[in-house]
Amino acid sequence: MYSLLIPTPIGPLFARASHQGLLSVELLVLGEGLPERPNRLLRSLARRVEGYFAGKGETFLGIPLDYAGFDVRRMALYEAVRRIPLGETRSYAQMGRLCGLTPRAVGAGMRACPFFLVVPAQRVIHADGSLGGFAGREGLKEWMLHFEGAR
Repeated sequence: MYSLLIPTPIGPLFARASHQGLLSVELLVLGEGLPERPNRLLRSLARRVEGYFAGKGETFLGIPLDYAGFDVRRMALYEAVRRIPLGETRSYAQMGRLCGLTPRAVGAGMRACPFFLVVPAQRVIHADGSLGGFAGREGLKEWMLHFEGAR
């Protein structure tokens, strides 16, 4: 397994990868002392994260994810969310219709998503425009949507 700590303006991201793809990207609260052993994929991810936070419109679609152990519907949800364009949002209900899930199942899938930023869960909001929770950090979803230029 490979790992890398990636600094960002919102806190450090800790990314792990296998030979097949990303295993997880987590926003850390306390990130000191984590072992790093990066591979080419994680170095590429770090460059893309840097580009994203530099406002270069970087996306993460080309980054492979290691879905070992995931069910087919969860994989379909994450891939659908990855295709939401920068600066746009979709509702939990819209994503549910697209993936054959209830809005509640979409919310549960987003809460359990181990691919912070790479699967842009911040772009999935309530149908009434309210944001809902996000990564256990108050205000982060709003900050990220504002940063991305979402309406």
